Amino acid sequence: MKCKLFFASAVCALLSAQSAFAQFAELASKVHAGSNAIVAIDVEAVEATPLAKKAGWTKRLSEAYLQGSIFLPPEANQLVIASHLLPGDGFRQAWEVAVMTLSEAPPMQTIARAEGGYIDKISGVEAVWSPSGAYLLKLGPNMMGIVAPPYRQAVARWINEMEEKRSGRLSPYLHAAIRKVSTGPQIVMAIDLKDSVPPHRINDGLNSEDFLKSTQIKPAKVKELSGLLSSIQGATIEISIGQQATARTHIDFDESLFLTSAMAKTIVLGALRNLGAELPELEKHKFSASGKSIRIEGVLSATSLRRLFSVLEVPTTKFSSLKHETTPKSENKQPSASDMAKNSLKYFKSINTLLDDLHGDRKKQDTRGGADAVWMERYARKIDRLPILFVDKDLLEFGSKTAETLRIMAGARKNAGLREGSQKSEIGGSAGFDGYGDAWNGSYSNYRYGYGGVFDYTADARNAQAARNRIHRQEQNVATSRKVEGWRLIENATADMRRVMTARYSMEF
Repeated sequence: MKCKLFFASAVCALLSAQSAFAQFAELASKVHAGSNAIVAIDVEAVEATPLAKKAGWTKRLSEAYLQGSIFLPPEANQLVIASHLLPGDGFRQAWEVAVMTLSEAPPMQTIARAEGGYIDKISGVEAVWSPSGAYLLKLGPNMMGIVAPPYRQAVARWINEMEEKRSGRLSPYLHAAIRKVSTGPQIVMAIDLKDSVPPHRINDGLNSEDFLKSTQIKPAKVKELSGLLSSIQGATIEISIGQQATARTHIDFDESLFLTSAMAKTIVLGALRNLGAELPELEKHKFSASGKSIRIEGVLSATSLRRLFSVLEVPTTKFSSLKHETTPKSENKQPSASDMAKNSLKYFKSINTLLDDLHGDRKKQDTRGGADAVWMERYARKIDRLPILFVDKDLLEFGSKTAETLRIMAGARKNAGLREGSQKSEIGGSAGFDGYGDAWNGSYSNYRYGYGGVFDYTADARNAQAARNRIHRQEQNVATSRKVEGWRLIENATADMRRVMTARYSMEF
């Protein structure tokens, strides 16, 4: 009898997993064919968890930022977000698509009003253009698609892809990740990195002074490590929600690892630091290296969750305030002073929550210049996407300028890297034979001779590397000073805005 019950339970679990996978597979079939990154979220399963209930992840966007770490559209049941990320450009997004099933689909006219946009029709599909920088499309009775940026021609071609069933051709790596969300974790994030990083970028990073010092890797091992990193296939993060959020990450390669767990940890943390994408508590996570994968496991804080979900998120979420609408529904009705005060306070506190996520990084006396550059860029976008209906106009200007300042601070690191690369390219003797330009300039005076009058290529390479390291330190110091100045401006503007808003609305901001 027990065997029969066990068998029946196993069959039910298998059928349930297959059904869940079919739902996510249908959503994934709608996304752009060129996606190299994807997030799949079982919203219904997440909503039922103790952490989601406590943190209010399905409340209005501003309330979700105040109370928790993830914003999930309250109407959604399942959600897939896909994008084409540019690993060599700070993982900037070329485009982003979200597809979701809805428990109740609001009318497009209502969505247009909530978004502050207008209704359009593209290739026969009803759509809403949003000033948030996205198009929202009705893909079925209870299915919505959102695409950014809002290039109408690109949206038309996406619609044609879906009609001709040419969309959603995910790589085998991303397809495998989608399957995982139906077998345990409520959230899965994955990026396909195969053939994404040029070998010279890997070599430059591995030969940098900072990397060699932090990893204590012998120069003789650098070439072998370069070959391993060039074989990277992708990274997958499985997030399970209960009383807390735990993450199981695996970084996969096409070659067997020769790294110890300690070496793997140092390399991963160093890579994230160089990208400007550190996660606060990752150093406390358990690292292991075996076979062809590095595995990482540990608890994620609210800050780390917010950072992770800023990499890929729903392109616009203002429509999701409809379920918890508290402001006047009539377009002609003017908001009351109470409406303005409440919405403005939520907006101001949401910005401060996002800034506080970066607070630990800005307190570091950081000489790297851009340890949080990726998050600054992503959080600027989050500020842009906050609900603005019935929010004080001076506060909206403050939000816009705060986002702009974060982007300038993030850009300081990128610009430093460009200047650094330009200056390094002028250094001769980079590795012996690579640097003929400076050594052979019509004068023999640049030659350096070792013992017995033999040209000392080793000394030449060492001097060239020392020059590169000096340039790196100088440019990062410039980026750091601009970052410090940016934070000073933000802090002063925040204090001034708090005083103005508190006096204007007679409530503590």
